[in-house]
Amino acid sequence: MILSAILSKISFLPALLVAEQASTAENIVYYVAAGILTVAVLVGISMMSRVETSVAGNAMGAVSMLLAIVLTLWYFGIFSFIELWAAMLVGLLIGILIAVKVKMIQMPQMVGLLNGFGGGASMLAGILTLIAAKPGETVFSLATAGLAIFVGSLTLTGSLVAAGKLHHLLPQRPIVLKKHPVWTALTLILSLVTVILLVFPAILAAPVLKAVLIILCALLSGAFGVIFAIRVGGADMPITISLLNSLSGVAGSIAGMAIADPLLVAVGGVVGASGLLLTQIMCRAMNRKLFDILLGKTSAAGKPAGRPKVPDPAGKETKGLPAAAMSPGESCGCWLRDAERVIIVPGYGMALSQAQSTVKQLMTELEAAGKEVKFAIHPVAGRMPGHMNVLLAEVDIPYDKLYEMQDINDEFKDTDVAIVIGANDVINPAANTAEGTPIYGMPILDVEDAKKVIMCNFDKLPGYAGVDNPLYDEGREDHIALMLGDAKETLDAIMKSYREGGLEREEEDPDKGILTPELQCGFWLREAEKIIIVPGYGMALSQAQSTVKQLMTELEQEGKQVEFAIHPVAGRMPGHMNVLLAEVDIPYDKLREMDEINPAFKETDVALIIGANDVVNPAANTAEGTPIYGMPILDVEDARHVIICNFDKLPGYAGVDNPLYDEGREDHVALMLGDAKDTLNAIIQAFRVCQVPKAPAGEESAPEELGGKWLNEARSVIIVPGYGMALSQAQSLVKQLMTELEQEGKEVKFAIHPVAGRMPGHMNVLLAEVDVPYDKLHEMQDVNEEFAKTDVALIIGANDVVNPAANTAEGTPIYGMPILNVEEAKHIIICNFDKLPGYAGVDNPLYDESYRSGIALLLGDAKETLNALIRAYRKC
Repeated sequence: MILSAILSKISFLPALLVAEQASTAENIVYYVAAGILTVAVLVGISMMSRVETSVAGNAMGAVSMLLAIVLTLWYFGIFSFIELWAAMLVGLLIGILIAVKVKMIQMPQMVGLLNGFGGGASMLAGILTLIAAKPGETVFSLATAGLAIFVGSLTLTGSLVAAGKLHHLLPQRPIVLKKHPVWTALTLILSLVTVILLVFPAILAAPVLKAVLIILCALLSGAFGVIFAIRVGGADMPITISLLNSLSGVAGSIAGMAIADPLLVAVGGVVGASGLLLTQIMCRAMNRKLFDILLGKTSAAGKPAGRPKVPDPAGKETKGLPAAAMSPGESCGCWLRDAERVIIVPGYGMALSQAQSTVKQLMTELEAAGKEVKFAIHPVAGRMPGHMNVLLAEVDIPYDKLYEMQDINDEFKDTDVAIVIGANDVINPAANTAEGTPIYGMPILDVEDAKKVIMCNFDKLPGYAGVDNPLYDEGREDHIALMLGDAKETLDAIMKSYREGGLEREEEDPDKGILTPELQCGFWLREAEKIIIVPGYGMALSQAQSTVKQLMTELEQEGKQVEFAIHPVAGRMPGHMNVLLAEVDIPYDKLREMDEINPAFKETDVALIIGANDVVNPAANTAEGTPIYGMPILDVEDARHVIICNFDKLPGYAGVDNPLYDEGREDHVALMLGDAKDTLNAIIQAFRVCQVPKAPAGEESAPEELGGKWLNEARSVIIVPGYGMALSQAQSLVKQLMTELEQEGKEVKFAIHPVAGRMPGHMNVLLAEVDVPYDKLHEMQDVNEEFAKTDVALIIGANDVVNPAANTAEGTPIYGMPILNVEEAKHIIICNFDKLPGYAGVDNPLYDESYRSGIALLLGDAKETLNALIRAYRKC
């Protein structure tokens, strides 16, 4: 009674009938505009079927919906309803929040949720239509209003269940209730009965009975949506999401019929049809029957099936060392170096690990070595159609490298290495043999046919279908390398092995005494501390800015200082270089204008010129009468070494020969002629294989070399951060060192003293900023006893809180103060600015060379000493 009274007073219900009084001219405008917008939606959907035009298609669909809202407000004469504007404002704010907060990996469940919102909106439209129904309302309008409630409600609840399963709020496995089919049939039949009853005028004339039936219809159909969705397993959820997307369109179309809105009917029909087509495509791709999925048959565990026989890998010869003599990581590196054709198979594990950037880097390195790289995309890889395509497109992997299953499956048998990254069911050969299992008969990617297979999966457990994968079987190490763990970490390990193998080959090269230009560049960069990169128009022509970013990243990972020198007229307009470099996320604070950076060249180890000529031509200072005489230039010649990546040795636009190209300057200038992207890739490869010569035997090691050696030999490391780390803002480097140590299997912990920093929790906050896990941060009382069992204690900018004088120096400010027992560690590395006492003014005996052995003092700015330590560690 109360609900009926409230709903009957909603102010804008009569507005649904305003269109009946619209003039003929207004009707014509409305129908023509509605037709155009419907076609625009169709075109947008068509554009979204191709990766190259998907963004534009999405934008067209969004604009079309905005115009459809405006058209509806105008046609029904409801511009003045404040309730609508308030609701749209709330929706706009929620949409903006979703766009900002939701990550791409969460998009499948987001799509499911939006499907539910569409169904819920249609349900509300049906409810409001029935509440506003007049005594003489047509049976068609009443029936469609009831159907809108039915379809909309089941779409809402089914989508919420689907989103919950995808977001791991609900169990991934099918949930089967006792007498599940009975409950399914009962809720379906009772829902349809309520729809039929809502058509009778006698029932509509009784407000209480009408309200009860509306509520029952919504609840029963909602229950039906839950019951049918919970028995679908996680592996089949993408198909269910597609079906629910179709149902949201159907619900909208039915609601449009109920309120006599042709535009809503048309657009809802388009969404319903496209969703149904997508559902059919996915069913075919998985060799599924839609009815079986909805009944949960495909996700229920079948009888354990016998393992298929492992094919004899005879005839597939392995270059290099026998697999038995190598670890899986070494095998991967060896196989990739010998390969000519590589196919990468991405899966949901790549999405979970957010490893697509690492995949892009691996692709780049393989292609730089002349290898052919393609991507094989299974239709149901990920959690929705196109999930993998979107993730790979995000990191600028070219569209033409992404191949659908049917287009690439025949190529696996001619492929040297197939790399599987977080995919399981879609490459499981049991789909061809294991009768009675959920995946039997499902088309898969034939990775097993490749000469070698690298599996980067988290563990050896079955996929969502629950079927064991024979690719994990032991005894196949000559054909398959299992790299278990987080996809990003295993890919890093593979790339490291791949690069180190290149280094070994370089060392074994009988012609290693001959230094090519690229190797010369590699050695100069390896030895350098400070590098200035000078971009020019040749970089723009070659579109090499991504490669420049990659080089910068690798140099900085080695602790080198990298800056960019921007000449005012580099490129074709002011700021051209800045824009290109900003496109690839090179930080703005690394871009220096000419006047600011010119004095720094004389203190620079390497100046790297990429496609610039006139703006670095020293002839501008000497060649009187030439067009560039007197023009300010970048003083690259002052650098210790100069690397020039230009297309040829011809003069620039000014037509003046550049003396940097003259012969006889090979000890100062290295010329890398050709396309900038190709020459940069050659330099990057050379940089990776070049090593700085080690100190002669017997010569005393520098402190950073000792620290690097100790870290290399250590199994357990405790890092002690202090205020010096905060002053130097070195926490990012601390995180980087932690990551590299853990990649080598070392245990790393952090010891936090209560008064380290300038307030309680100061160190915790700084380390949390760079995503150091909380469970690695240990309070003094919890970690102090572990120092005695620790191989290395690394102190970064801490003094008083580790000063052993607190235990012995009576009468001093720190006497009796609890400290971190770092001196009990086997080795101690101290990265402090100097050897002066801390704030308490008490000398620290750890700085005394005679105090004990096993201490390395790295004095200076914490960031710089950490960089030196990281470089030394990598060389060990």
